[in-house]
Amino acid sequence: MSQNNIAVFLDLDNLVIGARQANLTFNIHPILSHIQEITNGRIVLRRAYGDSHQNRELVRELVAAGFVTQVNLSVNNFGKNLADMQITVDAMESLIDERPYHVYVLMTGDQDFSPLAQALRKRDKYVIGIGVRHATSANFASLCDRFLFYEDIVPTISLDDNTIPTLLRKSLAVLEKEMPKVRASVLKQRMDELSRGGFSGSTYAEGGFRKFLERYAHLVEIYQEETTLYVASKRPEKALPPPMPAPPPPPPIAAPAPSVRPPVQPLQPPPYLVYRALLKKHKLRVIPAPIRLLLLKELVQRLQQQPCEWRALIKLMALARATEKTTEGELSKNMVNALLLLARKAGVIHAEPGQPLAQATVRLAIGGQHLFQQALVRCDRTYLQALLPLSESFDFVQASLALYDTPQYAPYLRRLLPEAAANGAQPH
Repeated sequence: MSQNNIAVFLDLDNLVIGARQANLTFNIHPILSHIQEITNGRIVLRRAYGDSHQNRELVRELVAAGFVTQVNLSVNNFGKNLADMQITVDAMESLIDERPYHVYVLMTGDQDFSPLAQALRKRDKYVIGIGVRHATSANFASLCDRFLFYEDIVPTISLDDNTIPTLLRKSLAVLEKEMPKVRASVLKQRMDELSRGGFSGSTYAEGGFRKFLERYAHLVEIYQEETTLYVASKRPEKALPPPMPAPPPPPPIAAPAPSVRPPVQPLQPPPYLVYRALLKKHKLRVIPAPIRLLLLKELVQRLQQQPCEWRALIKLMALARATEKTTEGELSKNMVNALLLLARKAGVIHAEPGQPLAQATVRLAIGGQHLFQQALVRCDRTYLQALLPLSESFDFVQASLALYDTPQYAPYLRRLLPEAAANGAQPH
């Protein structure tokens, strides 16, 4: 391809979140280098769009790489944003720029950009799409002149007996700075992110994550609370001081009067565990976040195609995810049923009345664009609304730990429930 000017448009909500769901660490630099290599061109325009408040470190990396970031926060109750519209408008406006662009790179796999790809090609522009496999629309990919998968551009890191202990220590050390207690599922996800998905694809992940941790008992300690497995760094054992010479026997003294010890107060569990217990008591069980998001997305996609009986839907979704593992064991039908109950409570799905729930026909109760984002926001808001009257001192950071095993989603949850913030809920 001859020398050309290149315009790059990055959809943060699709590519970056898609990479995270695939346990890949997003890195913009190898993408830009690969684009320049295959086009023999120069990147003149660099724009990024989405809710960049979720990852400020990423925004700093993009700015350093020459991107102009367009922040789009939620604008209505369903969490929809203006990113898609803004990308389309800016791309079309660039067609009349005084400096013509020959190649347009759309870093997204969202099918909503299919009309944009068609419009650019009609104007004799070469369109390259870049997306993550599981988050890419086949229709959008077919409308690009060339489509690249992020997994092929940024290969996974190979692991061996020398590098795996370092990966384990580094991942756990970072998480212990972010949260008081580290769930095993969160540690596994961070190891996948740092290894760009290499850990899950390696032989070290075979046989379950608990067995892997037990092989490194000299580095970590594992313990269980109810059904949840936690991990902590191994504390170095202190050397015992040399023995002291035996003291002379003391003179006989009268026996002291027996003392009355104060009763030992039981340790109180952290608030986020209390939140989970309260939700479970009210039939809103908190499924581990990675599994919950995958199941919710699959639920929306299945019901977009056709309604389904409640019991059959559970069987289909559990069978499709039969190989998924959690700290509580294999993904079970109970987890899928808990997700359906949450979605029904949140108004994401509707079960037709007049018959037992297991036999009821389930339909999607939401419409429009960005259905997964709508469903996610509705479910998270339902969790929060259930917790609000049950907790005397509501804390968004503890709610973030309860729902996502990390405090970083506290600002997002706070925006979902402004009435809780107005009534004095703690932001930190």
